[in-house]
Amino acid sequence: MPAGIGRHPCRGRPAQPPAPERARMNILVLNWRDMKHPEAGGAEVHFQQLFRRLAARGHRITLLTTRFPGSTREDRQDGIRVLRWGHTYTFNWEAPWFVRTLARRERFDCIVDDVNKIPFFTPRWFPRLPVCAFFHHLFGATIFDLAAYPLARYVLFFENLSAWGYRNVSCCAVSPSTVEDMVAHGFDRTHIRIIENSVDADRYVPPADRSVKRSDMLVFMGRIKRYKNLEIVLDALRVLADRGRQLQLVVAGTGDHEDHLKERTAALGLEQLVRFAGFVDDDEKTSLLQQATLFVNPSHKEGWGIANIEANACGTAVVANNAPGLRDSVRHGQTGLLYRENDKDNLITCITDLLDNPDKRRRLEAQGREWAVSLSWDSSAAKVEQWLTEVSRKE
Repeated sequence: MPAGIGRHPCRGRPAQPPAPERARMNILVLNWRDMKHPEAGGAEVHFQQLFRRLAARGHRITLLTTRFPGSTREDRQDGIRVLRWGHTYTFNWEAPWFVRTLARRERFDCIVDDVNKIPFFTPRWFPRLPVCAFFHHLFGATIFDLAAYPLARYVLFFENLSAWGYRNVSCCAVSPSTVEDMVAHGFDRTHIRIIENSVDADRYVPPADRSVKRSDMLVFMGRIKRYKNLEIVLDALRVLADRGRQLQLVVAGTGDHEDHLKERTAALGLEQLVRFAGFVDDDEKTSLLQQATLFVNPSHKEGWGIANIEANACGTAVVANNAPGLRDSVRHGQTGLLYRENDKDNLITCITDLLDNPDKRRRLEAQGREWAVSLSWDSSAAKVEQWLTEVSRKE
């Protein structure tokens, strides 16, 4: 899913049967946002898809998160208790006090830090509690594409302390790229396992009638942020148009870089070829992915790149930057093509290759669908359940 498209209802396969009585756990999860937050993205979809399944299996799940305008202090989503106690910019400082308050009221078998912004460092605050951590990605230099310099330095300072903050703590990463990034930051590889992101392959399906698939349409979905690197796609579109190949580009999503991209589109004379679709709901999202000739993902860095898998599930091949995360979710030559990192000419070559070779494109579409179906949220949830059970039993 692409991060930042909007609120994503987590519809999917029937709930799994409740876990045996002895296996039920009381689990507290810390995350900066919940699914109803207006800026909910991939990390929130990941949480909801996994932990709603654990709730359906009889585990008690509490999400501790931040407030947003119009939100209630307490909510219930898919069997998950949601406590919105924190503030957007200070939640990492407030979280320890909230955890202490909750821990005095009830016993938690496991506490999960969902690390996708500033780390909470819960293991350092509560060394005797059974704590583990999910890591989606580490920002590194890309944080300067996301935030103003002082805030970026602030986030990076804490990120650089994460290996210390989670030393000897069981961690779970969503991709091999994230593992390598963590190890480079000083994490012990032996304390990291991988549970890859999944996709709802029952919701995202190929079109029943192949005639709906366009022959000239590229689609991007995600938050429109600077690090998503959409300028390179616009530049490629201009080159292709100058060569007599006019392709349509649909950009679905919202973000603070949208106005800049619209100005860039106008400056390149591409207003008739580029459509900014804004927020799209799940039905429109599926429809666009089904219609797309190719899905393009030029991001500088992702934890995984779940949008690539959603496109594959809809029977669409992907052309993506050979960047961290994307090189894990796209199997080069099997589910799509990876172009040389940030290389516009190679991006153009990859797009042209698949447009000019429909048989090759259809092979990638079929293999992409197989790849997406193999990534089941039910399977991932079972792995997470086993992981959290192991963590809870160590204490």
